[in-house]
Amino acid sequence: VQVHLDDGGLQPSLFGLLRVVLGRRFVLPELYDMMLVVGDMVLQADAEPVRSACGSLFLTFLLGYPLGPRRLQQNLDFLVSNLGYEVPSGRASLLALVRQVVLKLPPPLLHEQADRLLLPLVARLVNETDRSCVAAVGEAVRALLGRVCAQSGGAKAAGARERVLKLLRAWFAAAPQQPALARAAAQLAGLLVDSLGEAGSITAAVVPLLVSSCVDEAARGDEEREEEGQGGGGGDDGEDSPSAL
Repeated sequence: VQVHLDDGGLQPSLFGLLRVVLGRRFVLPELYDMMLVVGDMVLQADAEPVRSACGSLFLTFLLGYPLGPRRLQQNLDFLVSNLGYEVPSGRASLLALVRQVVLKLPPPLLHEQADRLLLPLVARLVNETDRSCVAAVGEAVRALLGRVCAQSGGAKAAGARERVLKLLRAWFAAAPQQPALARAAAQLAGLLVDSLGEAGSITAAVVPLLVSSCVDEAARGDEEREEEGQGGGGGDDGEDSPSAL
């Protein structure tokens, strides 16, 4: 089967066969190796239906098969390490798969993996240039926050909310030296409120951070404009002045 996975004429039949095998949970060493190839096809296949079918197979395998801690981490690391895959269509398919993984992982396991998933996703959100992928990253982050930080999630969810708020405070505090962190914090804060709803304690905690950040940013902008005004009053040669640019 693995040899012919990239044969477009055989793919429908082979994918159907793999669904049957995975549905019956046949535990074969060769199957574990084959799913690595299927994971690569989520990124690399030319046709979107093929990437989608491979994503569905990979998800079924990840959720339904016995995976030790090392092998499970290996598969999750595969998803995270390819968030920056160079082809936008491949990134979009991977992000759709990540969102499904986030929605369907058992809660204890998701809480265990939440930090390893959240930080790379937020980094991807800040650096993403493709509009469809920006939306897909946002959906994945929103799904993750909605599950691990749910108001009704008990002590673990409360702990997760506090960790996210602590992260936001640190990023906003570092904004003057690292503007990229301010963008990351603002986007993460917006997704947190969006995923948990505007009512409740989380909004009361996030809004002051956003307001403070906006005030600080405006003050820095005023200072920069004042410095530019003071430094740009010299001679007639305007080519080096900000206004000329």
